[in-house]
Amino acid sequence: MAQIRIPCLVSKTNKSGITSWYWQPSATLAKAGWKPLTLGKDEGAAITAARTRNAQVDDWKSGGAKPREVKKREATGTFGHLLARYEREVIDGKDGSGNWIIARSTARTYLTSMKRLAQWAGEYPVAYITPLRVKNLRKALMDPKTGVGHHAAHQCLKQGRQVFAFAESEDIIGKGSNPFANFNLAAPPPRHVVWSRQAREAMIFASYDMGMPSMALAIMLGFAAGQREQDYLAMTRRQYVVMPEHSMQPEDWRTLQAMAPDGIVRGIRVRQLKTNAWVEVPVTGLVRWAIESNIETATARGAPTILLDDTRQPLDPNAVAATYHGKAGQTRFQRDFAEIREWAVATALGEDDPELAEELAGIEYRDLRRTCVVYLGELGLDAHLITGITGHDIDETQRILKTYMPRTTARAARAIAIATVR
Repeated sequence: MAQIRIPCLVSKTNKSGITSWYWQPSATLAKAGWKPLTLGKDEGAAITAARTRNAQVDDWKSGGAKPREVKKREATGTFGHLLARYEREVIDGKDGSGNWIIARSTARTYLTSMKRLAQWAGEYPVAYITPLRVKNLRKALMDPKTGVGHHAAHQCLKQGRQVFAFAESEDIIGKGSNPFANFNLAAPPPRHVVWSRQAREAMIFASYDMGMPSMALAIMLGFAAGQREQDYLAMTRRQYVVMPEHSMQPEDWRTLQAMAPDGIVRGIRVRQLKTNAWVEVPVTGLVRWAIESNIETATARGAPTILLDDTRQPLDPNAVAATYHGKAGQTRFQRDFAEIREWAVATALGEDDPELAEELAGIEYRDLRRTCVVYLGELGLDAHLITGITGHDIDETQRILKTYMPRTTARAARAIAIATVR
């Protein structure tokens, strides 16, 4: 007699021959928030419990009750269902090589806007979304008292346009009927902040003053190599590598070797999001010293990452050191950066330098990536060489250089110096 199969009911038998039963949700159910259940060793009781759980799932699928941790089931044909499909097929989609179609850092930004759109009209049919209602959404998002600000509002409306463009491509709505097509909100002006040398030094000194050498190192790395914040926070000790001579031009290796205190060229190994390629960027001078100092501490405390959460270390000297890795860690990093910035501003004011204090008050860590591009451009590096370090594409690098290069004193001085010599 064929055995009756109960959906999601699985068994596992250990080496002693004892069988335990579990309710294991499918990937789709797990993503919606359904958790596995341990059902014990009694097969009959396990079958009953699994059927009860499956009945709850069926009730949820029809829009009924659900456990608190499970997401609301969006009925077919609703805007919420369209959002869920877009998230599944586009935001969480992968290409033929198994790589994410959308970078995970970008995906997190998208999901914030998707959540706002779902809260706004997720329960309504797709046809409910009209240009007039989009206009009212824009007004609500831009409300001075209750809105989310220009940048977040524009991101949310742009996300809506992308979702309905997907709906058009899938014949869910008619061609040319995207209600978000003209939401009439100009893109917010991009940040145009480039850190001065004085600002970098002030932030590094403030980091050491506050007992945060990892933050000082993060600032050094941001300027020296121009990578993204999350890449530095996740960087492991294994990504600090020896760079052999065959990995570069012989004359470049000899130059870097002469600068190395031990004659060994070393660098950081990073994955660049634009090409998904691993690139090794040499490090020298104080940056190298700071990396090796942090690695020594991280190794002694059993931490895998180079950067440590210096102010939140466990009291137990045998415990693994705290790090900034992960979403919560990135939030702590940004909070610590803000505290260091406040200290640097106060120090500048105390030293009667209001211009530096004003500059410091407006900087963000992400500006270091742009600052790195400008600095390398000031040194006369071509765009294709700069992209090899920072991972920007050529067009983006040239745009940054076009925007900033004519406005820098260093660039003007270099031009005159070269012209005079030649």
